[in-house]
Amino acid sequence: MKHPSRSPSRSSHPLIVAAGLSCLVLFSGCLRRADRPADDYGPIFFPAPPVKARVQYLGAISSPADLTRPKATFADFILGARPARHALVKPISAVINDGKLYICDTVLNTVLIYDLATGEADRLPGDRANGKIKQANSITIDEDGRIYVTDKDRGAILIYDRDGKFVDAWGRPGEVLPVAMAVRDESLYICDVLDHEIEIWDRSDGHFVSAFGGKGVHPGQLYYPTQIAFDPDGNLLVTDSFNFRVQVFTPEGETIRQIGEGGTGLGQFALPKGMAVDGRGRVYVADARFANVQIFDKDGKLLLFFGGPGPDLGNLDLPAGVSVHPWPALPWFEQRVDDSFDPEFVVVVVNQKADKFINFFAVARDEEAGEP
Repeated sequence: MKHPSRSPSRSSHPLIVAAGLSCLVLFSGCLRRADRPADDYGPIFFPAPPVKARVQYLGAISSPADLTRPKATFADFILGARPARHALVKPISAVINDGKLYICDTVLNTVLIYDLATGEADRLPGDRANGKIKQANSITIDEDGRIYVTDKDRGAILIYDRDGKFVDAWGRPGEVLPVAMAVRDESLYICDVLDHEIEIWDRSDGHFVSAFGGKGVHPGQLYYPTQIAFDPDGNLLVTDSFNFRVQVFTPEGETIRQIGEGGTGLGQFALPKGMAVDGRGRVYVADARFANVQIFDKDGKLLLFFGGPGPDLGNLDLPAGVSVHPWPALPWFEQRVDDSFDPEFVVVVVNQKADKFINFFAVARDEEAGEP
């Protein structure tokens, strides 16, 4: 079924309306049942019709075979299809860069690279010898294509060039346990779960510059920070997982505000983990217990959520990593987005427990309001 016209609503804020009318119960999932393939039911929207769609579920992958459909050979007919190489086992985070999907897998202990255009896959080339990954928790790629992998087991940030060749490893084993990082200007911002703080390292050589946070429950303190990102205004956002909130800081570590709190209602969290910010400043937070992603505006107001627990298409299972990217002009995405839907961003949500690990959602463009 096609959704009504994509033109933006002029009567009220579309995401707030969506949250109010269609998402009154946080565990509801906001989508039609889909026990059969998505094509049998048409597109899956959040919120569900007749409310204006703001997010569309595009599909999910667990191996390169889900990206392409290679023709079966005679040998496949006789012997059965060959098992997919580089299939995922337990991914934790993923990002898109230059048409490729980079995935950290905590069982394979590597970074897998899926070419979204061709379906080809390989491991990160520099994952050997001094560049060997022991536990890849998250991955960041800077504006020059340099790849940073947080390795909690090595207590280090591993650095690779744009071709995946190992460059260096920075850290202080035994003193820091990095699980996520972000790049800003000449600095690296590191989530350290050993001391429950944010460390700032020099981007040229990785030496320690300063830190803020520290274990506690008060504003400015942290308890198991799991993800970190900068918004378009230059503010630093940190997923403060065991305090059930996202905290917003200046780059120097001064507290600005918090988003969310513990609870089971709209805009609250049970176990926030992954977090990302889009180009309009909206904040996407994955909650592992609610099995959904909530979207907030830059001031912390809940706009919408998508996903939800259960086996249906578009639902999630122990979501961890989240990343948001400008809409990629790639056939796999273009073929799945509905004709009535005008996408601006794609959201990548990583399930840690599912048969479809990497989930893709399109977020609608709204030129007038600047919000979905």
